[in-house]
Amino acid sequence: MEKKSTNEEREKQMAESLWLNYFNRYLFEHGTISEKEYKKMTDKIAQRTHRHTRDDLTM
Repeated sequence: MEKKSTNEEREKQMAESLWLNYFNRYLFEHGTISEKEYKKMTDKIAQRTHRHTRDDLTM
């Protein structure tokens, strides 16, 4: 059961990352945020994804 929970959690995190990147790109393409803000948010999303992945590996 533990492994299934980990896989479900990983899948949830990946879906969250995909949606965050989608909305970030949408906001940029529609002129709601600047390129600087877009890049900053992209970096934050990547750091968050990396942090979650690293945490999974230490479990």
